[in-house]
Amino acid sequence: MSEAGLKSPFGKTMPQIDPLILLRAIDQSSSLIMITDPVGAIIYVNPRFCEVTGYCVEEVLGQNPRFLKGDDGHTDYQQMWEVLTSGKEWCGEFHNRKKNNDFYWELASILPVLDPQGNTTHYLAIKEDITERKQIEEKLEQTVAQATQLAAVLEFRNAEISQQRQELDKAYSDLKMAQSQMLQREKMASIGQLAAGVAHEINNPIGFVSSNLRTLDKYTRRLSGYIALLEKALADSPAWEDLQSERKNIKLDFLLEDTAELIEESLDGSERVKKIVQNLKTFSRVDQAEEQATNLNECLESTIAIVWNEIKYKAELKKDFGELPEIVCNPQELTQVFTNILVNAAQAIEKNGLIKVSSRYDGHAIIIRIEDNGCGIAEEDLSRIFEPFFTTKEVGKGTGLGMSISYEIVEKHGGDIQVQSVVDEGTCFTLIFPLERAPENSAAAAKD
Repeated sequence: MSEAGLKSPFGKTMPQIDPLILLRAIDQSSSLIMITDPVGAIIYVNPRFCEVTGYCVEEVLGQNPRFLKGDDGHTDYQQMWEVLTSGKEWCGEFHNRKKNNDFYWELASILPVLDPQGNTTHYLAIKEDITERKQIEEKLEQTVAQATQLAAVLEFRNAEISQQRQELDKAYSDLKMAQSQMLQREKMASIGQLAAGVAHEINNPIGFVSSNLRTLDKYTRRLSGYIALLEKALADSPAWEDLQSERKNIKLDFLLEDTAELIEESLDGSERVKKIVQNLKTFSRVDQAEEQATNLNECLESTIAIVWNEIKYKAELKKDFGELPEIVCNPQELTQVFTNILVNAAQAIEKNGLIKVSSRYDGHAIIIRIEDNGCGIAEEDLSRIFEPFFTTKEVGKGTGLGMSISYEIVEKHGGDIQVQSVVDEGTCFTLIFPLERAPENSAAAAKD
């Protein structure tokens, strides 16, 4: 190899340097340096090359660098030679095998050495041992892959935990609602039992009071008739004037007339008490089956009688009941629904209000409407009034369960409950009960 034959990678002739200096520099380089002839036979390697590969100089001279190549195909040798034979520098990586069969990585830069005419006379390869860096990169890639996999697992676990938490929250909410509904039903059952007891206790005395009043009415009429006969018989008697004077003194005519009126009013009062007792019995339903054919007008009448005390001081009640066919239902539960809505309507009115209760049958379903002109419900609350524990009443004045239970009862009966409301104008509840319940609703009702 002549000094004049070497050119720099930039195509310029290198300045004259003492060959010994150049050789010492190459020998002492920390890079692996290899020089081959134009056909690729090795003619020179430096000590660093021998140190890394484990081969001595004698073992590599004359060999093609391919003897170092591993069998894992990391380098495109065809592309490398296409670049080199075109007179350009090639840069890339080799995954080669040492003498002891261990693999190692090299970062190589190979360039052709040209003579003054531009012909390739040799190839110079300068390489760096990057095995340690590659190992670190590989471990880093493995760590990143493991971290990515762990992150995916954690995300999946978090999703599972989140779903389980939602399920637990829902289960807790359902349990809390079920417990509250059970307490509400027990409360209604207790009220029903109390109502039944009160109705039974009142029914007996009011029965004989009513019977005695009717008997007294008959006796009074007979006495009036007898007195009229006596007066007719004594009309010509000397004592007639005294009798007439005494008649005026004791106000006999007024006594007879007022006694009849008192008896009539008392009988009317006893009939009203009997009606209230009957409504209490209807409310308690202690003597009826849970599911039975019922006329909802009767349920409405009994409910109005029960809650009348809530309404009469605040509002006028207008009833518009149409003819309804009987429907198979649980009358006690529907009475509870009507009670909740009517009490809410009364509570929404301060004074001088109006509550309208109407019923219709459209050929397919029974439609009940309960309207009031009270304070109304805010638009943002309308969608929540059937939620358990939601109430627009002041703290301590509502449990937030009445409407949610009402919704459940109506739904169980295969019906629908709708509400329209405008603040300061009033509220209208529409309850729709199909005459024929869907099979799933019937099955659910039977199960309950």
